[in-house]
Amino acid sequence: MMKTPRLLILAALALAVACPALLSAADAAKTIAGYWAGTLSTPRGDLAMSVEWVAAGEGKWKGTVDCPKQGVRGFAFETTKLSGVAVDFVLSGLPGDPAFNGQLSADGKSIAGEAVANGGGTPFRLERTDKPAPQIDPHAVPAKGEPGKGVAGKWRGGIKPVPGIELRLDLEATAHADGKLSGDVISVDQGSPRIAVESLTEKDGAVQFEVPQVRGGFTGQLNADGSELAGEWTQGGRTTPLTFKRLAVKG
Repeated sequence: MMKTPRLLILAALALAVACPALLSAADAAKTIAGYWAGTLSTPRGDLAMSVEWVAAGEGKWKGTVDCPKQGVRGFAFETTKLSGVAVDFVLSGLPGDPAFNGQLSADGKSIAGEAVANGGGTPFRLERTDKPAPQIDPHAVPAKGEPGKGVAGKWRGGIKPVPGIELRLDLEATAHADGKLSGDVISVDQGSPRIAVESLTEKDGAVQFEVPQVRGGFTGQLNADGSELAGEWTQGGRTTPLTFKRLAVKG
């Protein structure tokens, strides 16, 4: 039986000891497909985010990202690059085209690095984990609203300031005995407190109100059965379509 030279065995052992991180990271890169969850650290606090990758063949990857507080849900991207332990991806189409430059850990269980957009950078970290089971979103905008009369009641709609982002907005309006109306708006995804609206009026189905605290306002029209309130949301000089759906009254 032919003996393997002792020198070659020692050399092989030395290579394995000297480069364990490179070897394990290379193996881990092959299994980047899967679900990752973590945070994007910003000056205003951490934002929860998740990324899911699937292999697209020929060394390419397809991904989707969720960042609920930014109104990002299921945003698709195909810009992932893997080079050694480097994991880079760009969310082209979102404001500032955020570029994530990360490093895969030696055990392949985490990716950490910096996200850069509009000239500024912020740290991010993702951990490999099990994908949670699908759940019914209690804050989803209903496909159809409930019929009703007037603007008084609870409403929910979604504004899309740019492609790939939808921020849901609740409107709660109250009619008073003197005929006046008052109300509040709530940014559902951003977890904002109630913000009082001003100058809320409804005449012949035409509805409008102002939200000075966020330099916003709405003008719209009730449909025939009062289930929808379609119009435009204006904020900071920009206007975007917004259709509120009347929510069912609980209890």
